[in-house]
Amino acid sequence: MKKDHRFFYCLLIISALVIISCVTFLYIRQLDQTISDNTIQSISEIAEHDRATIQTYIEICWEDLSEIHERLLYDGPGTIGDVEADIGLECATSSFSHIYLLTEDGTIYTDTHTTYRPGDGTADQMPDLRPYFANGKEKVVARAGRDTIFYGIRIDDRLTDGTALSALIGISDTSAIQDNMVIDSFIKDGQSRGHSALIDRNGNYIVDINKKVYENDQNNLFVHLSESDDPELTNEEVAEKLNDSEVFGFYHSHDDGDGKELFYFLPFKGDMDLYFIMSVNEAVFTEQSKTFVTLSISMLLISMLTVVTMLLLVMRSQSQSIRSTEKARSQKEFLSNMSHEIRTPLNGLIGMNHLIMANIDNESQKPQIKEWLKKSHSTARYLLSLVNDILDMSKLQAGKVDLIREPLLVDALVDEVAAMQTDNIKSRGVEFIVEKEIVEPCIMGDATRIKQILMNIVGNAAKFTPKGKYIRFSVRQERIDDEHVDTIYQCEDTGIGMSREYLGQIFDTFSQEQNRNTKHVKGTGLGMAISKLLTDAMGGDITVESELDVGSTFTVRIPSAIVREIPEHLKETPQDKGSPSAAPPAAHADGSPIRILVAEDVELNAEILMEILEMEGFEAVHAANGQEALEIFEDSEPYAFDIVMMDMEMPVMDGCTAARKIRALDRADAGSVTIYACTANTFQEDRTLALESGMDDFLTKPIDIDMLLKKLESSARKTER
Repeated sequence: MKKDHRFFYCLLIISALVIISCVTFLYIRQLDQTISDNTIQSISEIAEHDRATIQTYIEICWEDLSEIHERLLYDGPGTIGDVEADIGLECATSSFSHIYLLTEDGTIYTDTHTTYRPGDGTADQMPDLRPYFANGKEKVVARAGRDTIFYGIRIDDRLTDGTALSALIGISDTSAIQDNMVIDSFIKDGQSRGHSALIDRNGNYIVDINKKVYENDQNNLFVHLSESDDPELTNEEVAEKLNDSEVFGFYHSHDDGDGKELFYFLPFKGDMDLYFIMSVNEAVFTEQSKTFVTLSISMLLISMLTVVTMLLLVMRSQSQSIRSTEKARSQKEFLSNMSHEIRTPLNGLIGMNHLIMANIDNESQKPQIKEWLKKSHSTARYLLSLVNDILDMSKLQAGKVDLIREPLLVDALVDEVAAMQTDNIKSRGVEFIVEKEIVEPCIMGDATRIKQILMNIVGNAAKFTPKGKYIRFSVRQERIDDEHVDTIYQCEDTGIGMSREYLGQIFDTFSQEQNRNTKHVKGTGLGMAISKLLTDAMGGDITVESELDVGSTFTVRIPSAIVREIPEHLKETPQDKGSPSAAPPAAHADGSPIRILVAEDVELNAEILMEILEMEGFEAVHAANGQEALEIFEDSEPYAFDIVMMDMEMPVMDGCTAARKIRALDRADAGSVTIYACTANTFQEDRTLALESGMDDFLTKPIDIDMLLKKLESSARKTER
């Protein structure tokens, strides 16, 4: 029996070991594959990011050359001396180290007034650049030397002496591209086991995996791949894949015994004959799996139960890792978009401020300075709209949208939107048609939010509708029942339209179709997403129909309660609204100035606001905090101040506390003086807090000067003594 038991136990142990070995083998194999897939996914994400960054940089270089070309054309054809002087000036103010002009006969004129002609002994100094533009190539990027890259665009101009120009070329250091590449990656103990490279379709390295241009006999990918004893793909197969613009990868062995490398190839988009390469040492894959394999074998040898437990833990860990990776990716994408959208106008503001400061004392530059100031103002307003969109988006996604439901006149709302967009649309040479079929003139709704939706839609139509076309903005109503009506706003344009693929994501955040017709149109990519969320919050819906090169039609349907009796304040006629005051807005009827107490703790803000008020004819007194504002008001004669502008966030005493204490003073004007809350906080709770503290109205920072003056004018009329 004992022998039989021993045999059974041995058979059981052997069977268990076989099962454990099979399970371990399958598990390790699957684990290796998972780790390999994750690593390859990481490689593809890094490569995609770097490729996109480099492509954007190259396209910017081509655009810079196009702009230089346009400026050269503006001066008209001149002598070669004139053109060399012009490109010298352009080179000094551009990001290129040199700018060349190539003629049809191969002659090269440079920004240094040096001329290179084929066959005159200068071939060693400057190669023939004409082959780069062979086969009808319009744009070129290639290596120009050990540490330089040249960017070229085809042109078709003639100088006054009849010289035919064929290309404009800019020379730049390779570091300009290197700075946009994650050159080294997967670092361990200070040593990188992952590198990036940039090649053309012929395998020529532009920037190589060792952070410099390949020298001597290793200036080509295929020379490098020929060093492998057992290649996974032949050079011919690689060349075919490059020619077909495929995304692919394969392992490559080194003769130096450092093991295999995974080469990952990613083509550039458009007509760029370039490829981005990432190479990662095989050790990255094996090292990442070693710890898991050792741990798994140990646990499997103890018991199958432990193995199952470990598998469950690994699966749970992987699930959490995927969720964490997705969350991190979403945050990274959001921050990347925000960084780009915010830094772009900031860069413009900083640059224009620099130009203004550099030329402020130059009398001849005054017209240009005025133009820079206009552009700076426009850019600042765009940046403000971006911040407002981000805040709106944040509140809407959090379900904290503030909707104010009050009576509104549909006819007046449509007229206001049309009035704000008419000049913008007609200045583009586009016909603007407004149509109305209104059954119930007065409804309940949030006029501000509805106008925000319509301004986004009509504004987009204006951006993407070319000259000679039309935009039709219409409103009609359909009864739901005796107490409710659907108001349907529609904007139809005959513009560039949208692709069917893009229509599925038009209401996504940061969504804007990228094609040759839209690349020069600036936008945050939030307008449609905000419009969708606002429409949903109002219980309505927004739909879009579009066809490329035909046009788009947006339809917004919002259900509302009918208001049978129009409130008196909505019956005010345009003549009433625009009637002139008896005295200038900054003065009383008797000629005495309107006096304003400005409570602002930031010195620069106070200085600017005081200067504007005094320039408009108001008399302003400054208080550095709420306590000082209270004391100045309390020590003044009754009715000495007509208006108080109160910052809500101040040291010593905040604006709301100061407002409450002013209202509580035992003096005739304490309850009647107009108090405006001035703050960068725009949430509904801040408005409520300001009104509860006794303030009359709300001004958000940065303060809209036109809106400020209108409010002050209105308040001045109410304070006539």
